Amino acid sequence: MDLNIQLKDIFRSIAMCDKCGVCTFVTKDNTPRTVCPMYEYDKSFVFQPNGLMFTARALLQGTEEYDRSVAEFVFSCADCRACDAKCVPVPYPKPHVHPTEIIKIMRRDAIDKGLIPKGPMEAMAKAVNEDGDLLSKAAPGMPEGVVSEKADTVLYAECFHSPAQVGIYESAGRLLQKMGKQVSLFSDGGCCGSSLYDFGFWNKLPKLVQSKWEKMEKNTDKTFLFINPHCQEFVAKQYSDIVPGFKGVKMEHFSEFLADALKEGTLKAKKTDRVEVAYHDPCALGRGLGIYDAPREVLAGLSGVDLKEMNGNKDASFCCGSRALGKYHPEFSKETAKRGIERFNETGADILITACPYCKQAFQGALPDQDKNKVMDLIEFVEVRTA
Repeated sequence: MDLNIQLKDIFRSIAMCDKCGVCTFVTKDNTPRTVCPMYEYDKSFVFQPNGLMFTARALLQGTEEYDRSVAEFVFSCADCRACDAKCVPVPYPKPHVHPTEIIKIMRRDAIDKGLIPKGPMEAMAKAVNEDGDLLSKAAPGMPEGVVSEKADTVLYAECFHSPAQVGIYESAGRLLQKMGKQVSLFSDGGCCGSSLYDFGFWNKLPKLVQSKWEKMEKNTDKTFLFINPHCQEFVAKQYSDIVPGFKGVKMEHFSEFLADALKEGTLKAKKTDRVEVAYHDPCALGRGLGIYDAPREVLAGLSGVDLKEMNGNKDASFCCGSRALGKYHPEFSKETAKRGIERFNETGADILITACPYCKQAFQGALPDQDKNKVMDLIEFVEVRTA
């Protein structure tokens, strides 16, 4: 999306919202079920996509002032894209942007006005303004023999904002070692730009993304292998709007890579005890990138693994809540993760599998210490189930 776009440029998209509620519910067996985590938490007109679009219209018309309460509201959206996926398709005039993109524009405007919610957002703003990036001292250790600059695959290792991510990448390294697969690493200890984009720090993006692209451009003949789906979605969808002359790169998510490895026999499942698992479709991987089948193919390719689908999967997956950093409802993010755990418990499965470090961290945070091992990333699960 054009970083200079204004609400007035997309007033038609905002005005097209007629508050029909399709973005808030899905219907299964003639029973409506909430797909918007905001509405699931607070069943009011305001705390749902309709309310956010009404707020955008009020700001545009000048009937509401952009103050701190509005900023708290727009940063509380979980950015799960459920409303984008469910909104009734109509012949929108151009330029058209989806609800979550409209919310991001409002976030950018809040940041530009200095209306930054207390808590995580305040800490993020301080770091970004000081460094122009979200730097991290965390870095995964790769097994001996896995990293080679001559490799035809580049493992994209950015955005270590979640403690869970280091362990997942190290698990991926051990899987690569099992397969005898070498990769080069793309990592400079910062953010790919996705978090800065999602949370409104758009004024920092041109310089940051241009710097990343100058390094990536040297490897356009190679395939970039992504673990964090937020990184892959941002590079796939936003780099072309930010970088002049962006040529694109070949991309693959690690779940797709594992599915192919199991089919081709370069990674072999080992016989272990039977286990029932539930799979949570991450928002960025599923609704963002359209990758639903590959993780399920991986689970199907492992011995003794039975998949129990959750009530709300694929494009109706219920968000983990990790990307809600506003304080409109202070407990919203945590309670959303708890609702995800409730849906997992309904399946009776032994382990909850996901494929995003933010999801893993959110779900583990909703469990007591003795139960945190019930949540695993797909990569970690594959490591223990393969020879």
